Amino acid sequence: MSEASPEASGGIDWGALAHALAGISAVILGGLMYTRPWAQDAFALLMIVAAVSAVYFSWKHAAWVTGHWLAMVPVTGVAAGYLGWQWGFTLAYVTLWLAFIHFVIRGLQSLRGAKSADPS
Repeated sequence: MSEASPEASGGIDWGALAHALAGISAVILGGLMYTRPWAQDAFALLMIVAAVSAVYFSWKHAAWVTGHWLAMVPVTGVAAGYLGWQWGFTLAYVTLWLAFIHFVIRGLQSLRGAKSADPS
């Protein structure tokens, strides 16, 4: 018996929802890290969780794409920040925004593609 995807059955894709919420939270915490010291650690933790989950899901679904490797750049910035180079956190935040914009654009393209393929 095969499982239908959440999109095909009209259900919620909980993985995508969790990923989106984590991404938006990271963007907000990244902005706060310049004014609230605690936000820097929370931002770094989210970046590490994102990197580990990207590797895990890429491996689990055999879905290695360039974007997954580029998702590691913010983690590199976080590591540089904790090693004493404060610009590392800014690198992580800027590359997070680039990824966020990229995924919004890809999501819009996907929606347009789905609408043009829908005959109704």
